[in-house]
Amino acid sequence: ELQSRATTMVTRVEQAQLDELAGMLEHPGDKVTVAQLTDQAFRPRSAARGIDQFQHLLETRGIPRFFSPLDKLALHFLRRAGQLVAGIAFPLSKRKIRRDTAHVILPAERKPMVAHLRRRHEMDVRVNVNFLGEAVLGENEAARRLEQCLEALALPEVEVLSIKISTLYSQVSPLAFNHTVEVLCSRLEKLFRAAAEQNFVRPNGDRVPKFVYLDMEEYCDMHLTAAAFMRTLELSGMKKVSAGIVLQAYLPDAFAMQQQLNTWARDRVAAGGAPIRLRIVKGANMEMERIEAALNGWPQAPFNSKVDTDANFKRMIHEALQEENLAAVRPGIGSHNLFDIAYGLVLAKDAGARNRVRFEMLEGMANHQRRALADHAENILLYAPACREEDFINAIGYLIRRLDENTGPDNFLRHAFHISVGDPEWERMEKLFQESVHRIEGLPSRPNRRQDRRLPPKQPKLADNWREFANEPDTDFSLPHHTEWAREIIAKWKPRCGEKATHIPLTIAGERITAERELIESTDPSRPGSVVARAPQANADDLHRAVAWAKAASAGWRALPMNERRTILTKAAQEMREARADLIGAAMADGGKLVTEADAEVSEAIDFTEFYPRTAQAFHELPNLTAQPKGVVVVVSPWNFPLAIPCGGVAAALAAGNTVILKPASDTLLPAHLICECFWRAGVPREALQLTPCPGRLASEHLVGHPDVDVVILTGGTETAQSLLEAYPNLNLLAETGGKNATIVTAMADRDQAIKHVLHSAFSHAGQKCSATSLLLLEAEVFDSPRFKRNLRDAVESLEVGSAWELQTKVNPLIQPPKGNLQEALQEESPGEEWLVPPVPLADNLHLVTPAVKWNVQPGAPT
Repeated sequence: ELQSRATTMVTRVEQAQLDELAGMLEHPGDKVTVAQLTDQAFRPRSAARGIDQFQHLLETRGIPRFFSPLDKLALHFLRRAGQLVAGIAFPLSKRKIRRDTAHVILPAERKPMVAHLRRRHEMDVRVNVNFLGEAVLGENEAARRLEQCLEALALPEVEVLSIKISTLYSQVSPLAFNHTVEVLCSRLEKLFRAAAEQNFVRPNGDRVPKFVYLDMEEYCDMHLTAAAFMRTLELSGMKKVSAGIVLQAYLPDAFAMQQQLNTWARDRVAAGGAPIRLRIVKGANMEMERIEAALNGWPQAPFNSKVDTDANFKRMIHEALQEENLAAVRPGIGSHNLFDIAYGLVLAKDAGARNRVRFEMLEGMANHQRRALADHAENILLYAPACREEDFINAIGYLIRRLDENTGPDNFLRHAFHISVGDPEWERMEKLFQESVHRIEGLPSRPNRRQDRRLPPKQPKLADNWREFANEPDTDFSLPHHTEWAREIIAKWKPRCGEKATHIPLTIAGERITAERELIESTDPSRPGSVVARAPQANADDLHRAVAWAKAASAGWRALPMNERRTILTKAAQEMREARADLIGAAMADGGKLVTEADAEVSEAIDFTEFYPRTAQAFHELPNLTAQPKGVVVVVSPWNFPLAIPCGGVAAALAAGNTVILKPASDTLLPAHLICECFWRAGVPREALQLTPCPGRLASEHLVGHPDVDVVILTGGTETAQSLLEAYPNLNLLAETGGKNATIVTAMADRDQAIKHVLHSAFSHAGQKCSATSLLLLEAEVFDSPRFKRNLRDAVESLEVGSAWELQTKVNPLIQPPKGNLQEALQEESPGEEWLVPPVPLADNLHLVTPAVKWNVQPGAPT
């Protein structure tokens, strides 16, 4: 009945839009062309640059076939003569796209938005406004977004507003769970109170409190969003305030989260509190979830099949319509699938809850369905994205996501515009619906991502062929138990200093040295003077003995068959998996690393130890070639990556059958020692891998320059490498040295993404890495953009600086050694110039030391 009624209610304008969509679906390549045209051609402000990109795309991809004859003629003209009229054609093209999408995305400027809401009000159609925009990068932008929402709620025409946590706070971090929730609560409270204190007048004259929904985004935000929602409504004075939250059915664990919210809401209502509303949708970020899972080597968070998503959607509707839940949680059913809508209508009628269930649809998407549904449901709400003209590039991202979701082969909306009851497509949709109903009973509710670092890690089965190598997954910190795991690491390693500092024994030639030696003390860079490790310093005689022992190779490492060496190194990789927490703790204590940074280093160390034996095996198996070890390899590693870099050199040398002497940076002895312990526990003889703590000068004279050393692997400064080659011209040196790393941002770039990644590159690892952005090259249009400068400054100033131990699970701080006040140093070096640095200092002895981003070098200087 819904489908038949909807078909008769399609307007001529809607039919034209539907015909365009149908034409696009017949040619999938045209969908790609439209996405590229909208995403790429409209980023630059320059008309000439935009038209140039337009012409390039039309030349390479052709004109989409589903466009009207008039539009095709205009595109032909742009392709041939666009540059001649760029100043007119470019703004007209942008205006046309905005006009053509206005039925889906409202203009957020006050006058046109209010006019649209008034028209909907006259039609007795309710609207939920959501201001589009990417995740905020800085706290000033977060404050502006919050103010925009408060101003919108003050408008008489706005009844319902949606917000996401990523638009309220720029430093959202699942690892900093409690701090993030605390900040979100303080900001959500303002919105929830503002809504509750203002009334909306409906067409029938009823006055109702305004309403705020907390939308769900990526999987990593689910637990944070739910916690912030519940804790905000638990604050003093919030008992009678009602608000809404959204769950996405394509996540298997959304059902468990729904049950948790239901239990909490029932207790709240039993204690005299107001009910809440829960909107159930199928999900809106599938491609982003797939990308994140692929990049990190994690399972995909959503279901792998559309039919399971549909089944979970129905299961969640069943749960929502349980009598015990209806009194505390008002359901919202968000869908355009008429089978699911009809299912919801029937279930709501059976539960005697039709007046409590709200059906929610997208503004501008299949309005004929909404008109047909109005005959059966009084409570309908349209979700209406809104965007200012200056932010329209964000709207394009939203449109592309919607286009991708709604044109999937099993999505009802793809077929809704030309389907008829009883035809083959209808029967296919019917079968999919029935299949999803049958799958409800056996549907899992456990999350797809179940990684748990608290459990003993299993040894994965990796491909023998190095070309099919799979990387070690990093820790999934979106899982709440990993926040507790991180706290346990901090609790264990923070006290290990001073008298409790780790003692690293000196073992040379397989013998533990007990004779008196000068001690090297390794300190925590975030706690000046705090000793975390002590090691006897190897002297010249010790180093000569180490080389002689390595050359003799009496333990037989070189003579081992390749497959036996590989077996031992595979065990070493497993030892690192099992020691992940301690390796992280040591890198924090001795290197000032964040948990997340040290965690990625452990994964990289495991990758080296698994990968190099496979490549060595490949060399051994090459026909007409004999692979042999070089002999004695000295690995000289730096302090800035104290786990991955020493492990990489050691693993490569051992895999090839060499004996190895590791000389780590004196500032980070502790992580290097623990890495060596993993190799030794796995079966690498102590004679084949020796650890020699000593000053760099001593190593240069008695290790690097030793005539019996065959190869030196160095990661360090370029000057250091050059000086070694000058001192030892015949040295077989494999050197990875530093340089000046630049990031280039063109007018074609996604500028918010550029700022996000520049921040990560420049300031992660305290900027102490060879790949850190220390030079930012901007195309003139970007350089001259006040908005880009404002957003970059805001993002940088929103970072916090502090000790790993105090701020680790609070925010994402930058950790670095104390080396003076950067702000004063920069001003002294270049008075009158403008520098961007995060706020400093937190304490008298703790200052920021990192490459700064610099603006106008000299007045009038070229870009």
